[in-house]
Amino acid sequence: MPQTLQEAIDYAANPPPPPPLYGIEVFITISMHDEAGMVLVGAAYGLDPMFRPDLPLMHPDVVTFVGPGPTVTLGVQSVPGFSTRAGAGHATLGMIPIDFSVRRDPGNRWLGFLGGGPSVQIEIETLSAPAPAGTVTGGIKLEVAEDGALLRAVGPSLKDPANKASYTVTIFAHHHPG
Repeated sequence: MPQTLQEAIDYAANPPPPPPLYGIEVFITISMHDEAGMVLVGAAYGLDPMFRPDLPLMHPDVVTFVGPGPTVTLGVQSVPGFSTRAGAGHATLGMIPIDFSVRRDPGNRWLGFLGGGPSVQIEIETLSAPAPAGTVTGGIKLEVAEDGALLRAVGPSLKDPANKASYTVTIFAHHHPG
């Protein structure tokens, strides 16, 4: 049964008793529907290494404030999430091999008035071949709206970036059956 992102993170960080003999397993479903009618459905899945207590974005936003005092540059911090990067799992979207990452960013309470509040971010990077042999050929970063266990976002289509697409993601973390 799908979990909210926070439920999946909490489960992966502290699995409930009894301790899993074979670790945890993470299964994420991904769908993309673009305005040209293209529909792609895929998944990201893996074991314990797919959960990262400190998951940085591959392409973080950097904010620079220039004022009368010193210039301050703030990057996005590492926070818990799930990723198939570095062979930690497998992911595809349709027939397209991808690396997939999703994480919850708690934001910065001091910069909330500038849009620095809590958010969920997804990165989908297209690969030239299935991981770990493939190299990154492109990708997108999406800001996500949470609707219960559904993560939803709108961004450029992975098939044709000139088109907009709607993405839906669900996550399920559980004891690996062995």
